Amino acid sequence: MSDPKTIGRYEIVEELGHGAMGAVFLARDPAMDRTVALKTILSGALASEQGGEFRQRFYREARAAGALAHPGIVPVFDVGEHEGVPFLVMEFVQGKTLADAMKKGDRLSMDRVCEIGQQIAEALGYAHRKGVIHRDIKPANILLTSRETHGVERPRITDFGVAKLAAGEITTTGQMLGTPAFMPPEQFTGAPIDGRTDLFSLGVILYWMATGEQPFPGETMTTVSYKIVHTDPIPPAKLNPVIPAQLDKLILKCLAKSPADRYQSGEELAQALAEVRAGASPASMKTTIPQASSAPADVEATLDPTPSLRSAPAAAPPNRAATSPSPKKRSALVPILAASVLVAVAAAAGGWFFLQKHNQSPAQLPAPPQLTSSAPQPAAVTQPGPQPVATQGNRLPKVTAPACKPASALPPAEASVPVAAAPTPQPRMASVAFNPKTLDPKLNARLKLDLNHFPPAVAFTIEMNSRLLYKGTAGDKDGYDNLYVPPGVHEFRLVVSAGGVQRTSNTVSIELVAKKHFTLKAELRPEPTATALDPATQVIASLKMDRFQF
Repeated sequence: MSDPKTIGRYEIVEELGHGAMGAVFLARDPAMDRTVALKTILSGALASEQGGEFRQRFYREARAAGALAHPGIVPVFDVGEHEGVPFLVMEFVQGKTLADAMKKGDRLSMDRVCEIGQQIAEALGYAHRKGVIHRDIKPANILLTSRETHGVERPRITDFGVAKLAAGEITTTGQMLGTPAFMPPEQFTGAPIDGRTDLFSLGVILYWMATGEQPFPGETMTTVSYKIVHTDPIPPAKLNPVIPAQLDKLILKCLAKSPADRYQSGEELAQALAEVRAGASPASMKTTIPQASSAPADVEATLDPTPSLRSAPAAAPPNRAATSPSPKKRSALVPILAASVLVAVAAAAGGWFFLQKHNQSPAQLPAPPQLTSSAPQPAAVTQPGPQPVATQGNRLPKVTAPACKPASALPPAEASVPVAAAPTPQPRMASVAFNPKTLDPKLNARLKLDLNHFPPAVAFTIEMNSRLLYKGTAGDKDGYDNLYVPPGVHEFRLVVSAGGVQRTSNTVSIELVAKKHFTLKAELRPEPTATALDPATQVIASLKMDRFQF
């Protein structure tokens, strides 16, 4: 099927790419007058004795993927077969893949890393509840919507159901489907697969976004698979010290060898990422990661070689040794740097004492070198000890030395970051460009809040497209009973706080229609006391259009 002009009823505009499983085309649907993405799936099984079984499985899995309706998942519109080749029709998303963004050097803050991970985890949790497992979560299957076209840059997962379709066929050929660097141990060992498989792959993505490195690097499939099954990754905070300890622990939990030791659902992982965003210091969350090093050429390769669909040779990746030293080289540099520092300190101190032994008046004596430290320094305390020897009748002043701390009292390694004299005030979140209480009801959509189970004292804010829409307390129902927002596709989430505990909800999205009523409902699990949230509280948000308007 070379250079087709049509596939089914769809008019092919251009080929967007091709790989081991098939090709992706930009196409036009004349029946709906819209642009779509059409993906073909090569299948030798159609011509085999199992052809009928594959067709049934193909349509069954395609219908399951088509039933997924979530803002973080690219929807499947149609399914069919053309000249013996199955195809799927999906929404065409303007934007770029997460893989392309990282390879182009896009620098992400720790907060943005957590936000992307949280949104992907929420989408995975939804799909898993519907009984659909992706099996090939990787940066190339995460699309970032164009801010210019969609109004917000958010991740959306594509190719749901495709990996499972091909997996059934590959078992007959002895090949393995998946992207080695992002596959969990159970995909190599043949253990049962469930939603926690996708969460491991998301953990690899989080590691890569936060450090620019792969947790299980290797030049061959054998090396990568051995490391994934048998070795633990380097803690990400050792590669990038700005990573908060809570995020470091979260990523390592995602990468646990046993599924039982990982997060058990996408919702649980999303909540953990929200807590990292809320609990980590604002300064550390705003710090951008180092530019991601270019991944090896095979890091995104699917282990299902098809010569007829092999992509054109890519440009040679930059020399990793010139841009980012390997862990072995980094470890080898540490003692050299430490020795250099000690030599410099010893030379400075020795030079000072040498100068003191020469004929100089006290006024001419140079001040001893100061060893700077970011940690708070103790007040100087005069200590008894050996005094400098007077020479040629010149009496040297008594030297006072600061009190020495025992080793156990030394500040931790994290204290090497300079500490500001006072916390820097954080900028306020920008508000929406309209007043939700004064918009014309005839031109806009009404947004009703359902906070029935919130204690009156609980404070909350509503964010719309990452901007502040409304801030109030649950007891002030008159204040938020009549809010209006412009029509269009918008994203919402709530930030809830009480008794010093703050929690962030999942993100929900829907297309709002003028003159229609929509309800944004939030639930607290478990339900809080009258004045405080439980530390384990989760905020579950949902958004729907009211069928009956009063």
